[in-house]
Amino acid sequence: MREWMITFLRWLWCIAHWILPTLAAAYAVIIVYAYPHDHEAHISAAMVAKIEAQRLTVADVDGQYLPPQPDPTQANATVAGIDANDNGIRDDAELAIFAKYPISTTTRAAELQYAMELQMEFTDVIDSPTLVAVIEQEGRGYMCIFDDKKTNEVESLVFNTKERKDYREEVRAKYMASFGLASSGFCDLDPKSI
Repeated sequence: MREWMITFLRWLWCIAHWILPTLAAAYAVIIVYAYPHDHEAHISAAMVAKIEAQRLTVADVDGQYLPPQPDPTQANATVAGIDANDNGIRDDAELAIFAKYPISTTTRAAELQYAMELQMEFTDVIDSPTLVAVIEQEGRGYMCIFDDKKTNEVESLVFNTKERKDYREEVRAKYMASFGLASSGFCDLDPKSI
C-alpha cells in the first residue's frame, strides 16, 4: 500500500510539475496577445468620448479667438491643415465662414459646427467606432444647417483639395460600419440664444 501511495504521489508531482508551468505559460501568452487589442479598444473608446464631447462655443461663433490667415502652402501641406486657435475648425475654413457671414451669427454657428465635425474625419478617425461617432456628429451639423446649398458650401471649404477628398474616401472605405443618426439636439448652440 505504501509503495502504491509513493507511486501515486510521484505521478501527481510529475503532472503538477509540467501542467502548472504549462498553464502559467498559456495564461501569459493570452495576456500578451490580448493586451494590444484591449489597449486599442481603450484608446478607441477614449477617442469616441472626445468626439461626442466636442462642441462649438459662443466664443467660436463670436470670433473672440480668430486665427490669423494661414499661408496657403502650409494650410494645404497636410490633410488636417492648420488650426492655430485649436478649436477643431481648420483656420482657412473658419475664416471663410466668417468672411461670408459677418452678420448672421445663426448661420455662422451652424456652418462652423458642421465644419468642426467634418474636420474630425482628418483628426479623430482611427477605426470604425471613431468613424461612426464622427459621422453621427456630422449628421447633427447637417441637420443644424438644414440647407443643402449651405452644407455643400461647408463641405467644399473642408474638402477643398484632391488629397482631402481622397483621404475621406479611403477612411470611409476602410472603417465604414452601420450607424444611426440622432433625431433631436442637432445644434450645439440654440439659435435663439445667439
